[in-house]
Amino acid sequence: MALRNNVRSAVIFVLLLFPLALMFFPYLYMISMSLKGDGMLIKTLGDIIPHKITLQNYVDVLSSGPFGTYFFNSTLVAVLVVAGNVLFGSMVGYAFAKMDFTGKNVLFLAILATMMIPFQVTLIPIFLLMRELGWIDTYAALIVPSLVTPMGIFLMRQYISTIPTELIQAAKIDGSTEFGVFWRIIFPLAKPALGVMIIVQFLSSWNNFINPLILTNSEKMRTLPIGLSLYKGFNAIDWVHLMAAACVATLPVVVIFILFQKYIIAGMTSGAVKS
Repeated sequence: MALRNNVRSAVIFVLLLFPLALMFFPYLYMISMSLKGDGMLIKTLGDIIPHKITLQNYVDVLSSGPFGTYFFNSTLVAVLVVAGNVLFGSMVGYAFAKMDFTGKNVLFLAILATMMIPFQVTLIPIFLLMRELGWIDTYAALIVPSLVTPMGIFLMRQYISTIPTELIQAAKIDGSTEFGVFWRIIFPLAKPALGVMIIVQFLSSWNNFINPLILTNSEKMRTLPIGLSLYKGFNAIDWVHLMAAACVATLPVVVIFILFQKYIIAGMTSGAVKS
């Protein structure tokens, strides 16, 4: 019996190892290319491991003026977008989950309906609105349209619905205001859902390509996805520097995931318990 269990475990391990290797291969390829010298491309599997490692590609990327600007812009936009969604998304989610007001269900269904609209449909209206406000090629154009998202509202509403209403009633009996209930009870208890939202919104903002492309037109306002695309020329691609820049751009995403990964399962499963 023990032998059979060991064989079964070994088979499962091998079966899982193959898709895991496929998943990590692009990252291994990226890191390998970033450590190679100019003209040293990966043509066979044997070339995956660099024969001569160099960090010059990273030095070139980090010392280039535009890359620092792109990194700063992406960081600033992502941090403010995440902060806006954490604050406003949780407040709106709390209102839909625990408050009663006229048209509550209709408004929530309207928010859910916007999640079904492809983002390409809203590009032109957003561009026209930003142009009328005079925000084209500014941080406001990159940040304000994403400060509150339907996904964030939905996630927070679903999670906050699972928090016992008795806690809110007890706090109000003790004299707490509505905002006090939200800030001292709901917000701390919603950390798992907030952790999930931070990861989702940070990834969405950090990897956003089309919005910065449409809403900015100067180098000083470009973000990392736009900057990475500039390594692709008409006749050739600067692979080694592109891969080095991609590695640097991936680092904040990895850090955010490590910091908040413990909330992923807790936040997603808890939000699905009660609608």
